[in-house]
Amino acid sequence: MKWTGVGLLFLAGLSLAAFSDIPSGPLAEQVERVVGAGWMQGYPDGTFRGQEPLNRYQLATALGRVLKDMGAEAREVRFRDVPQGHWALESLALVVSWGLVTGYPDGTFRGTEPLTRGALAVVLAKLLDKLSLAKEAPLPWDVPASHWAAKAVQKVLGTGLMDPNPDGSFGFEAQVNRYQLARALAALHSLVGSQLSKVPGPPSQPGVPASSREEAKVENLEVAGRWLGTRLGHTVVLTEEKVYQLTPTGLQEIGSASGALAAVPPWVLKVGALEDGGQRYVPVGAPGGKGVLPPVFKSLREGHLALDPSGNYLLLVNAEPLCNCPSRVVRLVLLLTNPVGLYAEYVYLLDEVGARVAGVAWADPKSLLVLETVGQKGRLYRINLNAGEDIAFSAWDEGGLEERSPVPVRPVAKVLLLEVPVAEAWGLGVEASDRLLTGVGGKILRIQLPSALW
Repeated sequence: MKWTGVGLLFLAGLSLAAFSDIPSGPLAEQVERVVGAGWMQGYPDGTFRGQEPLNRYQLATALGRVLKDMGAEAREVRFRDVPQGHWALESLALVVSWGLVTGYPDGTFRGTEPLTRGALAVVLAKLLDKLSLAKEAPLPWDVPASHWAAKAVQKVLGTGLMDPNPDGSFGFEAQVNRYQLARALAALHSLVGSQLSKVPGPPSQPGVPASSREEAKVENLEVAGRWLGTRLGHTVVLTEEKVYQLTPTGLQEIGSASGALAAVPPWVLKVGALEDGGQRYVPVGAPGGKGVLPPVFKSLREGHLALDPSGNYLLLVNAEPLCNCPSRVVRLVLLLTNPVGLYAEYVYLLDEVGARVAGVAWADPKSLLVLETVGQKGRLYRINLNAGEDIAFSAWDEGGLEERSPVPVRPVAKVLLLEVPVAEAWGLGVEASDRLLTGVGGKILRIQLPSALW
């Protein structure tokens, strides 16, 4: 149901919510704060109806109002089940652009689905991260440290946006009502209220509509390179047989990689295997090496590698869905480099069927840059691995996840930075904070990013 109408009394310049169904006290003060900010509304009959459960549309609407007060702007979003002119579309565009909520692999949003406490915690934690406001509290007794949303729970409890139940539990599956959302938004207002309309968007915020967005500039360096990646702060370039490090004076050979799909020495990715110069690592159950990769990676045809800035974690990405099916599911696998072993596995959703991951760069310890292409289009995204769901060694490792709709695990959040005028790109390297490199047609291209992004 859309929230319409609100009863307000204006006395001495103060707006006091006049709701007949809320007794005086802290709860009334929280509702007053949120309604006064315009983030939630009451009903025409003068009631607030705080016990009514909420759905995904209503959460998007409230958070969209919050983001609008912060001066956020949105890119266009489309869902098959959200028609143009829908009452929630403007707010939905804001929260999707900011990476707070996502849709489903079949292109729907399913806004009428009930909102649970677990889902609310994850969305609010993402917002706290983007505003650099997150603090952590101890986990409730019913939330194991290994739970996919454990960090989110710690953050919403630590900042006071949500409270545990009287028995000390959190209750992931319990539905959220209007009182509980008002409580969360009132606490958020206390954190950012003095900065509203002054809070800048995070560096990853798309912000400007595509029609007026400053575009990236592309320059051909006239240097040969089939694939590019990033290794400990340096861009590496893969030709057919050799791996080079790109230096200010040119290419410096650092290894060989015959038959490689990708290489960040000593790591070399080949069809069905990952090598480090001494050991060969293969999917669990596959012959010819040490089985540490998820079994489904037996179907890997194209992929990418990236090392985190510390060199402790190696990212393995399949560039296309690991099945012969119309799917948008791509997996991100983190491996511990010493000793080698599976650390975590996440789900990434491509923009559309037929798209592929063209390159991945570990720009900083907290986030990845992902270049995604389809046809003649290229899009650069930022993703936060902390916002995903660890699916390592789950039932989905045996395959079939790619064919599911909707995907039965939570995908990692992705935020569009900008569109890039490159087609058939392959690989991604970081030259500087505002310059990326990729390979197209056997040549290295430099992508000069708009200054507004940084």
